[in-house]
Amino acid sequence: MNRITSLAVLFASTAALGGETKVPALVNPRAVRTVVSDGKHNAFTALVRWRDGYWLSFRKGPSHGYGKADLIVLRSTDGDHWAEHKRLNCLTDDRDPSFLATPERLFLYDVALEGTELTSFVTFTDDGKAWSTPRPVYQQQYIFWKPIEHGGPFYATAHLKSHNAKERNVHLITSTDGLAWKKISKIRGGNSESETTLHFASDKKIVAFLRQKHGSPQSSILESMAPFEHWTERPCGVHLAGHSVYTFAAVTYLFSRTRQDEKTGTMVYIYEDGRLHPYCRIPSGGDCSYPCAVPMGEEMLVSYYSSHEGTTDIYTARVPLRPK
Repeated sequence: MNRITSLAVLFASTAALGGETKVPALVNPRAVRTVVSDGKHNAFTALVRWRDGYWLSFRKGPSHGYGKADLIVLRSTDGDHWAEHKRLNCLTDDRDPSFLATPERLFLYDVALEGTELTSFVTFTDDGKAWSTPRPVYQQQYIFWKPIEHGGPFYATAHLKSHNAKERNVHLITSTDGLAWKKISKIRGGNSESETTLHFASDKKIVAFLRQKHGSPQSSILESMAPFEHWTERPCGVHLAGHSVYTFAAVTYLFSRTRQDEKTGTMVYIYEDGRLHPYCRIPSGGDCSYPCAVPMGEEMLVSYYSSHEGTTDIYTARVPLRPK
């Protein structure tokens, strides 16, 4: 069942010190659509545009925690109507998918659990039909996260899964083929490090948005200059979880779970002048977020999951890009 909510873009004027300054209010999605609602726990999305279609992956399982779960891959030609394309079952619990698209190849990464053992896998397709046999990628117990391409090489992060906060750490890793990955540096370690998403501010400067799973602060921004071996850190100022970062039409957007008044939701921020500025709140709540996005003309298509309507479902939202 599809539920579409049409919403208008709102703007407001607010007073600022030193005079009256017009500041855009939060914009609203122009439409929100339910993609999957079947009573299962559908969560943790990945979204990409590749060749002639849109590709959406997510985990389908019994609950948020450990259980028998598969990755589902959907395909669409218009971003509205989706059909199941593939199911990936590497180990008992497959979760946290990531796509990496090149003109020739589409990679899908899978974080898979078998009891306490964790292995990240990669599979790929060159024609959108046949997929390679999944193979392990990077080090055992490391969660592979959000690969990107920059200047030819690929970059990603990988964080160690551990119940001991002092053992946890996150690596910056790189690859030339999307299959074999090696460590460049340790971004941070010893303090509940978790999901860390990358953004290239320039060819020589990389920014890492880091989630701290426990303790305070809950998130940090770390920066490094080429060759990306040493990092500086400052507070992020907002809660980050399951976040992704994209630059569309020269504007950098960060998508994340947010917390406000003890409530969770999904927020789109604009990263500008070294800060995150709230841009769009997407209808969501409870167990939610892990968004991804692709550009669609003057809009972006955002995938995410949410439980605000009673079941844990997959949604897409069409969010206007910031006007030039």
